[in-house]
Amino acid sequence: MKKKKLKRKYKIIIIIIILVILCLVIFNRKDNSKDIVIDNTDIEEEVYKKINDKDIDESFISWVNENYKGSLNKLDKLLNKNNYNKTMWHDITGNSYLVLRDLYDKKYNNMDNVKIMKSNSPSTLSFVGDVSLADNWFIAPKYDERGGIDGILSKDMLKIMRDSDLMVVNSEFTVSNRGTPLKNKQYTFRAKPERLPIYNEMGVDLVALANNHVYDYGRDAFLDMLDAFDKYKIPRVGAGRNLEEASKPYYFIINGYKIGILNATRAEKYIMTPGATKDDLGVFRCYDPTNMINQIKKIRNESDYVISIIHFGRENSHELEKEQVSSARKYIDAGSDMVVGHHAHTLQGVEIYKDKPIIYNLGNFLFNDLVVDTALFKVILDNSGTMEYYIVPALQKNEYTDIVTGKKKKQIIKDINSWSINAYLDENGKIIKK
Repeated sequence: MKKKKLKRKYKIIIIIIILVILCLVIFNRKDNSKDIVIDNTDIEEEVYKKINDKDIDESFISWVNENYKGSLNKLDKLLNKNNYNKTMWHDITGNSYLVLRDLYDKKYNNMDNVKIMKSNSPSTLSFVGDVSLADNWFIAPKYDERGGIDGILSKDMLKIMRDSDLMVVNSEFTVSNRGTPLKNKQYTFRAKPERLPIYNEMGVDLVALANNHVYDYGRDAFLDMLDAFDKYKIPRVGAGRNLEEASKPYYFIINGYKIGILNATRAEKYIMTPGATKDDLGVFRCYDPTNMINQIKKIRNESDYVISIIHFGRENSHELEKEQVSSARKYIDAGSDMVVGHHAHTLQGVEIYKDKPIIYNLGNFLFNDLVVDTALFKVILDNSGTMEYYIVPALQKNEYTDIVTGKKKKQIIKDINSWSINAYLDENGKIIKK
């Protein structure tokens, strides 16, 4: 009887062991199945049929399959649940359809005006107004006197600027060791080329040059300025050796989205800065908005987002000019996703027009010795392509710019709200449509 009982026990133990092994095998298969990706011509054909988009051919599908392993399986599952739309490409690869298309066509290999940024999700795009690093003005001497960048910008402001995935400033001075001041011009600004690395310390990724001070020391200095920015590898927009260069957009690939940026000016009452022509140097002008509108329409078709940076508005006034408002709206109508303005040397209001923000004037950011309210415009771009907009109130005082809090922050927000159209800032500076 004891032997029989032992045999039964052994049989039971053996059966249990076999069952455990089978369970482990089955579980392991199920777990590994998550990582199994079927990448073959079958899935390519299946996805191609379901997409049914005349813009997409089989070779593009095959390229995606090869370069983004497992993406077609994900896309196939999405297509089983939803109708096809081009936003699906970013969902499955982390790049928009336009970015994928450019990579497929190897377009970026031949472009000198595109930069693929290492970025986070969500990403931050930041913009500030007038900056002068001129040796014959206030900020650069204080930079030297106070021992560097911390002497002109607070740590809090520098953190925002440096942490931004894209940081854009209006660079309002020429860069050269040559030239003479323009006759009959009250203020003329010039910096030696060695000043430009200060922009790197600030975290600047792009400078806007379409303004009324880049030609202050004439033709030779203007050309030196273009060469200097190129030498120090600081991307620029808004000025050039001819109209094609001056009106050329700069593209940034951020969080897998293609962002095209244009810059133009209509700032001078008495025009002294030459407008670029087909055969000669100057800035990109928009006194007549037609050329700017045409450029926006052109890059709208090849960008996920278009940003128009305009130097306009009445100096030292919070009131908006009629042409300022009408032209900004025209740029939105043409395809801009936002308009960012400067030139007035003071803050002006904001507007939400057709669900797109217009920031009429960001004022002086780091420019002179006056005490002025200023701001940083911050855009948060999330993985889905949704944008949120914020104004970060700040103060330029004693040749130093810092973020403000408390009563001063509330006062700036209240002032901007009183000047704004169809929009207001909440207590955190977020721009809300009325």
